[in-house]
Amino acid sequence: MALAQLAVFVRPPAEGSAKTRLAELLGARGAAALYAAFVEDILRLCERVHAAGRVDIALWSTRPNDDVVSSWASRLGTTTRLQPQGDLGVKMGAAFEYGLQRYERIVIIGSDLPTLPIELIASAFDALENAPLVLGPANDGGYYAVGAARNFRPSFEGVRWSTVHALRDTAEANASHRIAQIAPWYDIDVPRDLTLLRAHLSLDESAAPATARCLAEIARAQR
Repeated sequence: MALAQLAVFVRPPAEGSAKTRLAELLGARGAAALYAAFVEDILRLCERVHAAGRVDIALWSTRPNDDVVSSWASRLGTTTRLQPQGDLGVKMGAAFEYGLQRYERIVIIGSDLPTLPIELIASAFDALENAPLVLGPANDGGYYAVGAARNFRPSFEGVRWSTVHALRDTAEANASHRIAQIAPWYDIDVPRDLTLLRAHLSLDESAAPATARCLAEIARAQR
């Protein structure tokens, strides 16, 4: 049995519900297509993580019994669990509660990180050797990864989600415990984030090949 689990939060790539804040720039169809490309690149990352060591993969979905999400889980050789109702803290708390009954270390990421390097996933798991909690700061004041080890259950009490305060609030909620931080990275939530993503992929398409192809297709369609 693996000692660690990488939990990925996903949603079906449906028009009108996937990456809605990008829809003002890309349209509902374009935003959904781009999100599907993000997940394709995250699945590729998960496959590499699993192949590199004793790490299992879990998918936590916003919707039960979705055929697309089920196909993602089947590709990874895992099953899908349903995210509970509530804010992000409730959802992550459930993933930690379930996962840490079975694994020594859990790291949670979202599915809007198509260029995330595998080295940062490794750094998060390594950090949990010496600290019960690890955070990966994002470019917007939040965090792209959070991990916990053994019997520790992180607190998300009072965290102001989707604000520049989320990282600091989480650190304050867990201030009585040692917290490790790994290198920052960026996620894609709003139209201005696409500028950084496009710049990155213009230098290295291999960082997120499915996303690079999708952005190129969207650009051709918008000409």
